[in-house]
Amino acid sequence: MATTDFTSVLKDAPAGEWIALSQGGERIVATAKNLEDAIASAKAKGENDPVLMKVPPVSALVL
Repeated sequence: MATTDFTSVLKDAPAGEWIALSQGGERIVATAKNLEDAIASAKAKGENDPVLMKVPPVSALVL
């Protein structure tokens, strides 16, 4: 299985939110506080099979 580097796509992603990416992972199509809203928003924008992930909160990113 190949790995995908989402670093450039996620650099401005809001911390603590769910992110819906286009199927190819090249852009953010929706963000939301909960998974269901991220899916609904992505589908409303025509992305029927988004790649979904949760961005950690800021407190989890501080070392």
